[in-house]
Amino acid sequence: MKSASLINLSDKSIFIVGAGWSGLACAVTLVQAGHKVCLLESARQAGGRARSISSKNSHTMHLPGLKLDNGQHIMLGAYYFTQEIFKTLGLKESNILQRHPLELKLFSAAEDSIHLKASSLLPAPLHLLAAFLTMQGLNLKDRLKVIKMALMLSMSGYRLKKDISVEQLLAQHQQTKILIKALWEPLCLATLNTPIHYASAQVFLNVLKDSFNSSKHNSDCLFFKQDLSQTFCLPAIRFIKNHNSEVKCAEKVLDIQIRHSGVNKNSSEFYIQTGHHFYQCNQLILATPPHISKKLIDQSLLIGKKSSFNFFYEPIVTIYIQYPSEIKLPQIMVGFFSSSSEHTSQWAIDRSLTGQNGLIAVVISGSGKHMQLSSSQLVHAIHQELSLVISHLPDFHEYKIIKEKRATFRCHVDIESQRPGTITTVSGLYLAGDYTDTGYPATLEGAIKSGVMAARQIIRQK
Repeated sequence: MKSASLINLSDKSIFIVGAGWSGLACAVTLVQAGHKVCLLESARQAGGRARSISSKNSHTMHLPGLKLDNGQHIMLGAYYFTQEIFKTLGLKESNILQRHPLELKLFSAAEDSIHLKASSLLPAPLHLLAAFLTMQGLNLKDRLKVIKMALMLSMSGYRLKKDISVEQLLAQHQQTKILIKALWEPLCLATLNTPIHYASAQVFLNVLKDSFNSSKHNSDCLFFKQDLSQTFCLPAIRFIKNHNSEVKCAEKVLDIQIRHSGVNKNSSEFYIQTGHHFYQCNQLILATPPHISKKLIDQSLLIGKKSSFNFFYEPIVTIYIQYPSEIKLPQIMVGFFSSSSEHTSQWAIDRSLTGQNGLIAVVISGSGKHMQLSSSQLVHAIHQELSLVISHLPDFHEYKIIKEKRATFRCHVDIESQRPGTITTVSGLYLAGDYTDTGYPATLEGAIKSGVMAARQIIRQK
């Protein structure tokens, strides 16, 4: 190992590399159970792909004085792991989130708008079956096809004998073109960030099962009232530090060496080199993306007999457009679709809930033609599509475009067979991250769940 300016040997701390939501959740769970933790993060702030950023660094026009998130995230009522972590941190839901029963409004230039609203009177899953039956913008035949598919999925326990694409699943259930474009494709992109023609139907069904088939509140949408750093990252850091543990940002891990000891080499020591220090520990969690983890430690040690640790990625583009402060969407979130022509926008979110009046965030998930557009072309295309939703829409003032090229792992067919578990082949070494075997796609819940699962493996050994 290269020499560092200081050698710092830990005093029985558990080390976590990566302070995204999975690493933070792992640390919170461990310190709550009485463990001492040292969390190392290469960036200058925690949060990974779900954090706030300063708008002053925009390469396009900038929005001075605003805290923006590097992507838009919505929670579902079914996100139990995330809600439990919030409770551990002492965060009251009504202070950080606004809960709404499921309601989707999707607009199109060529077709009638679609409006689906879950019943507030019926229990699950009847509240959604009633919503499908009364869905506006679709004929009765299409609505009955959705209901039939929902019933058949429920009867199967939302399990497939063999994973197929979401597109194939929809074809098997005879969903029409308008149903796919107006309902299923927007939902698939919103949850899996993967196009339907190669998105995993089984992972999609995992989300539908949790959201649609238990308590009716599981399908609620929860919108953040604050930026992501204020909501979770900063409270988590305070909690960790208040429990005699450390969070070190701008501390990039360059190398990890493993030494085995004990009978049958069943005990490990990890030597971690950063740009400034050496650290030594006996328990280590890698809460980093898979392409980073396998640079630090040989992938055969991480996944054992699994055939691959090579994940592909999908981008997410978020476009913030500032309008006069009185401009609002019809509701906090609206969607866009078209069965006959191209459209750019997928979902738009009104940021007035965070106190940013007149600011609209538009999300485009997955790859597509929008990635080749110039910033000016992209924002003007979105402005035109927002005029479908907001009548007499004035010109925008400013905008900011954030492109996360590796926003999520690609949730393709048979991805479940590739995802590693929390436990590795090395004693004392664990994995956390939304790509691990949580059953969920790359969501906040998947990240939080993976961190909690890794922590619980250590806690059980205490």
